[in-house]
Parts: sequence; structure tokens; C-alpha cells
Amino acid sequence: MNHKEIIFKGSRSFSLASLFFSRNEKICSWKLYSWCRYCDDLIDEVNDEFVLNQNLQNLRSETSSLIHHRPDNFFMAGMYDVVQEFSLPLKYPMDLLRGMEMDVSGQRFQTLQDLEEYCYCVAGTVGLMMCHILGIRDEVALKHAVSLGNAMQLTNISRDIVEDYRKERLYLPLSWLSEKDIEENELLSQSNQDNLLELQGRLLLRADQLYLHGLDGLRYLSLRSAWAVLIAAMVYSEIGKVIRHNPAKSLKERSVVSTKKKIAIIFKSFFLMVPLIFRQMKLKKVAPPQSIWSMNS
Repeated sequence: MNHKEIIFKGSRSFSLASLFFSRNEKICSWKLYSWCRYCDDLIDEVNDEFVLNQNLQNLRSETSSLIHHRPDNFFMAGMYDVVQEFSLPLKYPMDLLRGMEMDVSGQRFQTLQDLEEYCYCVAGTVGLMMCHILGIRDEVALKHAVSLGNAMQLTNISRDIVEDYRKERLYLPLSWLSEKDIEENELLSQSNQDNLLELQGRLLLRADQLYLHGLDGLRYLSLRSAWAVLIAAMVYSEIGKVIRHNPAKSLKERSVVSTKKKIAIIFKSFFLMVPLIFRQMKLKKVAPPQSIWSMNS
């Protein structure tokens, strides 16, 4: 299985959006996704605690060595290419592994701020790594990327409350549960359903705020890259709309965005890109003329 097949099998939303990147951006984003998927599988698909910790230790060791040599491992080799080509700071993938450790340890989050630190680790870091692939280094732009990654992760969390709980994982802030007098071991009881749906709505509201801030960073990207990122964000935020349409149903079955709706989103996203297109055209018009030296160099 190659990198393209891995992303198309693992994520319909991201694979769809990646098609709109340039060729090199596309290939490198697939390599990045493959590495993330590889790491996630080594953590999520293992039940033995000793093996989990050993896998995590190995992942840290292999990832930290990417700055020095290209490994034989297919997934690590792909990530090595990304690290080398874009001078990717190893802090980002190492922070992602830190987030996976939070999952392994069954960590709980006292406040929304604590939860967003976790979201940064497992999703905001991906936004930062994509920024490097897309040629973005501006500190302000990077903050927008983190917001967008966090928004997507909060959407995931709000969708998977029941599924995660059955895996003995809980991401809702404990302070929120305390406000509603919800005991963790009775989270899914019928008597708590209304309160649980309200907390789910609060997560989605925070996600909406982060989507707005994240998408404000599209102006730092090329038009092609901006369109791809916009599609990914719109597809993910649509999951929140599906949940809101029937909140009670979202606790019984996984909320998904239909293929028909995804196609509609692509067309809608094109029209939403129009203001950005005109903005970039305007900037080109007012750009200072080249000097005689740069013209002849």
C-alpha cells in the first residue's frame, strides 16, 4: 500500500481536500498522513499496556532520529522526506506523540484549556506541519493553523463521546461534568442525556469559534492551497451541523457527511474563495515595481 492509498482508505475528508494541492504538496501531505496513521495504529490497536508503552518509546526514538538518517521503515522514511525537505521542527511530531501518550495513560482534562492543550498535541501540530509543507512560516499564520486543527479535533471529540467512553476515554472537561453533577461512571445514563447533549453543544460552539479564527489564516496561503484547506475545514465543520440537526441520534450512531453533501461543499467553497481571489488580485496591483537590478538578475 502506498501513501495515497493509505490516506484514501483512512480519511475521506482529508483525501478529498488533498486532491486540490499542488503535486508536491499533495505527495508530502500524504506522507505526513501516513506517518500519523502509522503512529496512531501502533497506539490505538494495542490493548496490552506494556506493548503500548514500548511502542510509544520506539516511536519517540525513531522520530527523534529523523533529523540524522533515513530509516528503512516505510512510514518513517516518508516522514524523513518531509522533515528534511521542509526543515520541519521535530518539536511538532514529538508533541503529537505526547498527545498520544495522554490517550495511552487515560488522562482526564480538568478544564477546556487543558483539553485544548491535548487538541494542540494531536491536531494543532498537524496544522503546523502542513504549514511548513505549504511554505508558511509566519508566526501569526501558524496560530491560525493551530486553531483550525483544534477546531477539527473538538469536532471529532463531540462526535465520538460515546465511542470514546466505551474505550475508557473521556475528553469532556471534568469541570463541565461537575457543573452538571454528572458522575463519570454514569455519563451515558438516560438521566444525564440532556446535560450531555448540552455539553456536546458547548464543544461544538468552541469549535465554531476556532474555525472562524483558523479560516482567517487562509490569506497567508496560495489560492490553490487555501481552497484545499477550506474544503477540509468545511467538510469537518459540516459534521457539527449533522450533530446539531439531530443531537440525540449523534449519541447512538456516528455522524457522517454524505458524498452528495461533500460535492456540494466543493462547489460552495469555490464561491467562498472569490473574496480571497479579489484580495490577492488587488495586492498584486498595488505591489511595488521591480527594481532594474531584480529585473536583470
